[in-house]
Amino acid sequence: MNGMRSYEVIVVYDPALSEEAVEGEIERLKGLIGKEGGQVQDLQKWGKKRLAYEIKKKREGVYVLCRFTAAPAALREVERNLKITETVLRYLSVRVEEPRARRPEAPEKAPASPAAGEAS
Repeated sequence: MNGMRSYEVIVVYDPALSEEAVEGEIERLKGLIGKEGGQVQDLQKWGKKRLAYEIKKKREGVYVLCRFTAAPAALREVERNLKITETVLRYLSVRVEEPRARRPEAPEKAPASPAAGEAS
């Protein structure tokens, strides 16, 4: 797999951004992932949602989910960039584990039969 791993990043943008500004931020994120040698697999705009608690005096945020594959160094660069972007309220990045092939289970042993000659 040559060092490429799967990641998910959820970004919460400032709700005061216009639709065009949000699109611009998304394109910037996709461009950064591509520049670092990654590939965006899926991008979902969840839209404006109420936050569980106030962040930077905001009660709402624009949520975007991005799934991509990249090297670990690319994720560090994406996180560094999100951290310094003023329009980002919060972000969370996680590594998505690839499902592993299940090992065949050992056959269960049959219960031991009572010894011959034992009386009941």
